[in-house]
Amino acid sequence: MKQLSAGRIINELSKAAQIYFQHEFKKYHVGHAQIRTLFYVAQNEGKTQKELAEYLNLDKSSITSQLTILERNGYVTRKTSDMDARKQVIGISDKTRDILPEMQNVLESWSETILSGFNEEERHQVFSILLKMRSNAKVKLTEISKHS
Repeated sequence: MKQLSAGRIINELSKAAQIYFQHEFKKYHVGHAQIRTLFYVAQNEGKTQKELAEYLNLDKSSITSQLTILERNGYVTRKTSDMDARKQVIGISDKTRDILPEMQNVLESWSETILSGFNEEERHQVFSILLKMRSNAKVKLTEISKHS
């Protein structure tokens, strides 16, 4: 039997999710990466591009590119901050507010798909393990960045 690798399985799940979300969100003309951005902005309206980049762990040009696509498609707005004219704050449009529940259903549908057949205790264990793995990864990345 081939040796199991947590990293490989997580990578396969990530790729599967990406394919699913690309299919489901195609009608909105947004990609998987923009969905994450949209949900963050919806929950944190008024944040700056810099804050968005930090939260999503993306560079400035990637955030600018994503926001340009989302703005062109009518999902987000960018306006100059009242507090600092050098900064732009991000908000969502009415178009986004209208479709956000449907988009949330797509995300929940994926969770239900991959957790199909799991009872409540098993679901709790999965999330507990995943959160622990995420924490371990953050610790390792912090160590790496200290030595870089």
